[in-house]
Amino acid sequence: MTKSQHDWLERRFENMTVKESLLFRGAMQIEQPRMTCDVMLIASQLDHYDLFYGAGDDVQLGKFIMEQIQRPSDQAREFLDPGKVGAAYRQKGGNTFCDGHFIKVTSLIDPFLDSDPSMNPDKGDFAIRVKLASRTNMDGVWVGFPDTDEYIDAAHPDELLLALDELEAESLTECIAMEVDCCLPQLEDIPSQYDSAAQLIRHAIDFGYIWSEQGQGEPRWLDKFMAVMELEDCHRLDYALDLAQNLRCYHFMPRDMDLADYGKELAMRDGIYPKDELLAACFDAEEYACYKMKRMGLSAAEHGFVSWNGTELNFEYSQPDTGQTMQM
Repeated sequence: MTKSQHDWLERRFENMTVKESLLFRGAMQIEQPRMTCDVMLIASQLDHYDLFYGAGDDVQLGKFIMEQIQRPSDQAREFLDPGKVGAAYRQKGGNTFCDGHFIKVTSLIDPFLDSDPSMNPDKGDFAIRVKLASRTNMDGVWVGFPDTDEYIDAAHPDELLLALDELEAESLTECIAMEVDCCLPQLEDIPSQYDSAAQLIRHAIDFGYIWSEQGQGEPRWLDKFMAVMELEDCHRLDYALDLAQNLRCYHFMPRDMDLADYGKELAMRDGIYPKDELLAACFDAEEYACYKMKRMGLSAAEHGFVSWNGTELNFEYSQPDTGQTMQM
């Protein structure tokens, strides 16, 4: 093991959430790597494994399969033995029981992810991570969102369940938030913004899902979100959540978008773009874009040009600042 490999693995282990640690231990049992670089590849690709929470033996695995994956009818369930169902599922291979749960391979590891594994990120792919501590575990553990396991109820992600197990805590009321690592560096000192770990985690869960949905595929969603946050000088997580749900209240133009294309899009949206081919060919879309940008009062931001369009904003997470609302 080289020093760079050692340092990377040390950072990766320090940054692992409880769920990632469990997936890693299970993946090591399944893959049985013999080279350090293979261990690093596994640690970089934990999304290639699934965790079935609490399915620690054939009976519990069978119950999990029938409750979360296959869901047979009530009539059929009477004739299905959970132990047999679990054993049959386990015998497919590429899986293992680990610390009271079931770990399975969902897709093969990519051996060509990076020629130098130490160049891969040393953190999981989370929008936000929170380090929680309890009386029985003052060192704390990381919990990350969004939790992408499709088999767990979205309201109770297993990232959180596993963290509470590790902290020996019944609920978040027994926990404190020590640190927060967010993909948006402008959201500063997040733990100080909340009176309780429970409130912070609720907002972290919502932020994780908003980030993963990215406006349900809306083009340039992230650029618009970042530009709006810059316009509103947003540094709070709760305010960022509100802005993400109010993006329709803002005009936006990407920085790299061609003015003529933008003008044509605006003209079509406004219903003034000529339908006749001759007139359409003569329409000065670039000039129309400049005219509209001036009318909309677009301000330059790092990720594009943005302005408030006058639509009333709805505040679900944060309390709007009166002065700021008046300014908008």
